[in-house]
Amino acid sequence: MYYEEFTQGQHFKSRSRRITATDVENFTTQTWAVNPIFLDDERARERGLPSRVVPGALTFSYMIGLLYQLGIFDHILALASVSSLTFKAPVMVGDEIEAEAWVLETRETKNPERGIVKIGATCINKTRQTTCLECEMTFVMIRKKRQ
Repeated sequence: MYYEEFTQGQHFKSRSRRITATDVENFTTQTWAVNPIFLDDERARERGLPSRVVPGALTFSYMIGLLYQLGIFDHILALASVSSLTFKAPVMVGDEIEAEAWVLETRETKNPERGIVKIGATCINKTRQTTCLECEMTFVMIRKKRQ
């Protein structure tokens, strides 16, 4: 979407995605985030968790990816900031998540070729019926070319 296509209050809801053990293993290998609670059910249980936990950074990344699938970031120049990122509940391997987002604010910039869009987002764990994370993100978006 171009900057002009966003309106305050506009709401978006993604399809869902199940997070697999392979997803977690690939993520931890690529990022070196090799916490035992991400990789071993027994170690997670020793720490009071029911099973392996999905890294919060992976959950956040998948939330962004689910929103990308909606086409709302087709004309993005930059993710300028993420604020108020709060992890509310764990996501376990095998859980299904979905993303919801809404436009909080749009504003023009000095550059007539771009605009700012501030979006609130929530990631829902459909398996456990919980909100797993919330945040606000600010994007620099391309404007439609003027004729």
